[in-house]
Amino acid sequence: MYSDFENWAKDKQFSLQDLFPTIAKTDIFHIDLSIQNTTVKTVEEFNNLTNFQQKIEEIQLANPTKIIAGGYLEKRALYTSDIYNAKNSSQKRNIHLGVDFWLPENTAIHALFDGEVVCAIYQDSHKGYGGFIILKHTFSNTEFYTLYGHLSKKTVANFTLGDTIKKGEQIGVLGNTLENGDWVPHLHFQIMVSLLDFKDDFPGVALESEILFWKNICPNPNLLFKSDAL
Repeated sequence: MYSDFENWAKDKQFSLQDLFPTIAKTDIFHIDLSIQNTTVKTVEEFNNLTNFQQKIEEIQLANPTKIIAGGYLEKRALYTSDIYNAKNSSQKRNIHLGVDFWLPENTAIHALFDGEVVCAIYQDSHKGYGGFIILKHTFSNTEFYTLYGHLSKKTVANFTLGDTIKKGEQIGVLGNTLENGDWVPHLHFQIMVSLLDFKDDFPGVALESEILFWKNICPNPNLLFKSDAL
């Protein structure tokens, strides 16, 4: 399944302008939020949303022509909520499976290609997705899914299962801190070649001990984009 997607994607590069058409930027400024990062050195700094928002704004001011993003397969020490506890283990899920795009609340998110809504849920759990949508995409013999997390509550209320979205159509907007799971506003964007047995959820963070399995289920989103900085 992974190789099918990789073969399909290799000659179909998209621009970030397709995903964020209201943001006149196509280049990336990579932000490191791994356990070695120097932007937010402690869990307390990260969870201080006022402090972290200020850091993001400072980086954006210094890089006005770029979108702040990163995080694929990044090992992070930021997931302190109980929803990241491993079952039957003291481990925490800490390997990030998507890319985070740090953009302001109400930023419009648009579809990169035609899709079918297979999940449109609002999670009210602390440090969850808030509003999130999963789209199913089918091209010839290739089938895969894209996940959009931390959207507004109103966004997900606009869809029901089976709805179709056309390439270029607006999916929704980024939610604010009160509705996006208690995060500084950003889009969690993830690709999956299978939904496994999940229906109303899908992991955005995995156990380090299972990284090889999840890497094959969740390809690098950079495969879709012209920028190689994700």
